[in-house]
Amino acid sequence: MTSTEQRLVAAAERLFAEQGVGAVSLRTVMQAAETNVAAIHYHFGSKEGLLDAVLRSRLDQVTGERNAALAELSGDEVTSRELAVAFVRPVVAVLESGGEHWIRLVGRLLATDEKGLGVLSDSFLRRNARFVELLERRSPGVARRTLDFRLTQAMHVTLNVLGDVERVRRLLGPDTTPRAWPLDDVVADLVDVVTSVLTGPPGER
Repeated sequence: MTSTEQRLVAAAERLFAEQGVGAVSLRTVMQAAETNVAAIHYHFGSKEGLLDAVLRSRLDQVTGERNAALAELSGDEVTSRELAVAFVRPVVAVLESGGEHWIRLVGRLLATDEKGLGVLSDSFLRRNARFVELLERRSPGVARRTLDFRLTQAMHVTLNVLGDVERVRRLLGPDTTPRAWPLDDVVADLVDVVTSVLTGPPGER
Protein backbone atom coordinates (compact mmCIF):
# COMPACT_ATOMS: atom_id res chain seq x y z
CA MET A 1 0.00 0.00 0.00
CA THR A 2 1.41 3.41 -1.00
CA SER A 3 1.80 6.28 1.48
CA THR A 4 -1.18 8.03 -0.10
CA GLU A 5 -3.34 4.93 0.29
CA GLN A 6 -2.21 4.57 3.90
CA ARG A 7 -3.14 8.19 4.67
CA LEU A 8 -6.55 7.77 3.07
CA VAL A 9 -7.26 4.53 4.93
CA ALA A 10 -6.15 6.05 8.26
CA ALA A 11 -8.27 9.18 7.74
CA ALA A 12 -11.31 7.20 6.64
CA GLU A 13 -10.95 4.77 9.54
CA ARG A 14 -11.07 7.63 12.06
CA LEU A 15 -13.84 9.62 10.36
CA PHE A 16 -16.07 6.60 9.68
CA ALA A 17 -15.70 5.50 13.32
CA GLU A 18 -16.46 8.95 14.71
CA GLN A 19 -19.28 10.03 12.42
CA GLY A 20 -20.59 6.97 10.63
CA VAL A 21 -19.94 5.99 7.04
CA GLY A 22 -23.00 7.73 5.63
CA ALA A 23 -22.17 11.07 7.27
CA VAL A 24 -18.64 11.32 5.87
CA SER A 25 -18.06 12.71 2.39
CA LEU A 26 -15.14 11.71 0.20
CA ARG A 27 -14.00 15.33 0.18
CA THR A 28 -13.80 15.28 3.98
CA VAL A 29 -11.64 12.15 3.87
CA MET A 30 -9.37 13.65 1.22
CA GLN A 31 -8.97 16.86 3.21
CA ALA A 32 -8.09 14.93 6.35
CA ALA A 33 -5.58 12.83 4.41
CA GLU A 34 -4.22 15.92 2.62
CA THR A 35 -4.65 14.38 -0.81
CA ASN A 36 -6.13 15.71 -4.03
CA VAL A 37 -9.73 15.29 -5.15
CA ALA A 38 -9.09 12.35 -7.46
CA ALA A 39 -7.02 10.28 -5.01
CA ILE A 40 -9.80 8.07 -3.62
CA HIS A 41 -11.20 7.28 -7.08
CA TYR A 42 -7.72 6.53 -8.37
CA HIS A 43 -6.71 4.22 -5.52
CA PHE A 44 -10.03 2.70 -4.41
CA GLY A 45 -12.58 3.42 -7.12
CA SER A 46 -15.36 4.61 -4.80
CA LYS A 47 -16.38 5.22 -1.20
CA GLU A 48 -17.41 1.58 -0.96
CA GLY A 49 -13.98 0.55 -2.19
CA LEU A 50 -12.33 2.75 0.43
CA LEU A 51 -14.50 1.30 3.20
CA ASP A 52 -13.65 -2.21 2.03
CA ALA A 53 -9.93 -1.34 2.21
CA VAL A 54 -10.36 0.10 5.71
CA LEU A 55 -12.11 -3.02 6.98
CA ARG A 56 -9.68 -5.43 5.39
CA SER A 57 -6.64 -3.45 6.58
CA ARG A 58 -6.73 -5.12 10.00
CA LEU A 59 -8.87 -8.21 9.39
CA ASP A 60 -5.86 -10.22 8.28
CA GLN A 61 -3.98 -9.21 11.45
CA VAL A 62 -6.84 -10.38 13.66
CA THR A 63 -7.36 -13.61 11.73
CA GLY A 64 -3.65 -14.44 11.62
CA GLU A 65 -3.10 -13.91 15.33
CA ARG A 66 -6.26 -15.80 16.25
CA ASN A 67 -5.34 -18.79 14.07
CA ALA A 68 -1.83 -18.82 15.57
CA ALA A 69 -3.32 -18.91 19.08
CA LEU A 70 -5.76 -21.68 18.13
CA ALA A 71 -2.94 -23.75 16.62
CA GLU A 72 -1.39 -23.99 20.09
CA LEU A 73 -4.53 -25.47 21.64
CA SER A 74 -5.31 -29.17 21.90
CA GLY A 75 -8.59 -29.88 20.16
CA ASP A 76 -9.65 -32.59 22.61
CA GLU A 77 -8.87 -30.66 25.78
CA VAL A 78 -9.58 -27.06 24.82
CA THR A 79 -11.55 -25.04 27.38
CA SER A 80 -13.99 -22.21 26.85
CA ARG A 81 -11.59 -19.83 28.58
CA GLU A 82 -8.75 -20.76 26.23
CA LEU A 83 -11.07 -20.08 23.31
CA ALA A 84 -12.13 -16.77 24.87
CA VAL A 85 -8.51 -15.69 25.24
CA ALA A 86 -7.80 -16.67 21.63
CA PHE A 87 -10.82 -14.63 20.55
CA VAL A 88 -10.20 -11.48 22.58
CA ARG A 89 -6.42 -11.12 22.51
CA PRO A 90 -6.05 -10.44 18.75
CA VAL A 91 -8.50 -7.53 19.09
CA VAL A 92 -6.49 -6.25 22.06
CA ALA A 93 -3.42 -6.38 19.81
CA VAL A 94 -5.23 -4.18 17.27
CA LEU A 95 -6.09 -1.74 20.06
CA GLU A 96 -2.50 -1.63 21.28
CA SER A 97 -1.24 -1.02 17.73
CA GLY A 98 -3.38 2.11 17.38
CA GLY A 99 -6.49 0.48 15.94
CA GLU A 100 -9.11 1.79 18.37
CA HIS A 101 -10.95 3.57 15.55
CA TRP A 102 -11.03 0.37 13.49
CA ILE A 103 -12.52 -1.57 16.39
CA ARG A 104 -15.08 1.16 16.97
CA LEU A 105 -15.96 1.27 13.27
CA VAL A 106 -16.55 -2.48 13.06
CA GLY A 107 -18.69 -2.32 16.18
CA ARG A 108 -20.64 0.57 14.72
CA LEU A 109 -21.30 -1.28 11.48
CA LEU A 110 -22.61 -4.27 13.41
CA ALA A 111 -24.88 -2.06 15.52
CA THR A 112 -26.27 0.13 12.73
CA ASP A 113 -26.29 -2.16 9.68
CA GLU A 114 -24.51 0.48 7.60
CA LYS A 115 -22.89 -0.31 4.28
CA GLY A 116 -19.87 -2.47 4.85
CA LEU A 117 -21.62 -4.98 7.07
CA GLY A 118 -21.63 -7.42 4.15
CA VAL A 119 -17.82 -7.48 4.10
CA LEU A 120 -17.83 -8.45 7.74
CA SER A 121 -20.68 -10.96 7.72
CA ASP A 122 -19.42 -12.68 4.58
CA SER A 123 -16.00 -13.28 6.07
CA PHE A 124 -16.57 -13.56 9.83
CA LEU A 125 -17.59 -17.20 10.15
CA ARG A 126 -15.34 -18.23 7.25
CA ARG A 127 -12.34 -16.57 8.87
CA ASN A 128 -13.25 -18.16 12.20
CA ALA A 129 -13.91 -21.65 10.85
CA ARG A 130 -11.16 -23.21 13.00
CA PHE A 131 -12.53 -21.44 16.05
CA VAL A 132 -16.03 -22.81 15.43
CA GLU A 133 -14.57 -26.29 14.87
CA LEU A 134 -12.93 -26.23 18.31
CA LEU A 135 -16.06 -24.77 19.86
CA GLU A 136 -18.09 -27.66 18.39
CA ARG A 137 -15.69 -30.20 19.88
CA ARG A 138 -16.01 -28.50 23.24
CA SER A 139 -19.83 -28.37 23.02
CA PRO A 140 -21.00 -31.71 21.57
CA GLY A 141 -24.71 -31.85 20.86
CA VAL A 142 -25.16 -28.06 20.70
CA ALA A 143 -26.65 -26.86 17.39
CA ARG A 144 -24.23 -25.16 15.01
CA ARG A 145 -26.59 -22.18 14.73
CA THR A 146 -26.40 -21.74 18.52
CA LEU A 147 -22.60 -21.83 18.45
CA ASP A 148 -22.50 -19.32 15.59
CA PHE A 149 -24.85 -17.07 17.55
CA ARG A 150 -22.67 -17.27 20.66
CA LEU A 151 -19.62 -16.41 18.61
CA THR A 152 -21.28 -13.37 17.05
CA GLN A 153 -22.38 -12.18 20.50
CA ALA A 154 -18.84 -12.65 21.77
CA MET A 155 -17.74 -10.43 18.90
CA HIS A 156 -20.31 -7.77 19.79
CA VAL A 157 -19.23 -7.50 23.42
CA THR A 158 -15.52 -7.58 22.54
CA LEU A 159 -15.83 -4.75 20.03
CA ASN A 160 -18.15 -2.77 22.28
CA VAL A 161 -15.70 -2.84 25.19
CA LEU A 162 -12.39 -2.49 23.35
CA GLY A 163 -13.72 0.08 20.87
CA ASP A 164 -14.16 2.62 23.67
CA VAL A 165 -12.64 1.54 26.96
CA GLU A 166 -13.01 5.04 28.41
CA ARG A 167 -16.76 4.98 27.81
CA VAL A 168 -17.00 1.59 29.52
CA ARG A 169 -15.12 3.01 32.52
CA ARG A 170 -17.45 6.01 32.69
CA LEU A 171 -20.47 3.70 32.73
CA LEU A 172 -19.16 2.23 35.97
CA GLY A 173 -18.93 5.61 37.69
CA PRO A 174 -16.65 8.66 38.01
CA ASP A 175 -14.15 6.83 40.21
CA THR A 176 -13.42 4.18 37.57
CA THR A 177 -10.19 5.65 36.21
CA PRO A 178 -7.43 3.98 34.18
CA ARG A 179 -5.49 3.70 37.43
CA ALA A 180 -8.43 2.06 39.22
CA TRP A 181 -9.26 -0.26 36.29
CA PRO A 182 -6.22 -0.61 33.99
CA LEU A 183 -6.51 -2.11 30.53
CA ASP A 184 -5.09 -5.49 31.63
CA ASP A 185 -7.88 -5.78 34.19
CA VAL A 186 -10.49 -4.69 31.63
CA VAL A 187 -9.27 -7.42 29.28
CA ALA A 188 -9.30 -10.04 32.05
CA ASP A 189 -12.89 -9.14 32.94
CA LEU A 190 -13.84 -9.16 29.25
CA VAL A 191 -12.34 -12.64 28.83
CA ASP A 192 -14.51 -13.80 31.75
CA VAL A 193 -17.64 -12.49 30.01
CA VAL A 194 -16.72 -14.01 26.64
CA THR A 195 -15.96 -17.32 28.38
CA SER A 196 -19.49 -17.31 29.81
CA VAL A 197 -21.00 -16.51 26.41
CA LEU A 198 -19.12 -19.35 24.71
CA THR A 199 -19.79 -21.84 27.51
CA GLY A 200 -23.55 -21.50 27.47
CA PRO A 201 -26.02 -22.29 30.27
CA PRO A 202 -25.01 -24.34 33.35
CA GLY A 203 -26.47 -27.54 31.93
CA GLU A 204 -23.85 -27.55 29.18
CA ARG A 205 -20.84 -26.96 31.43
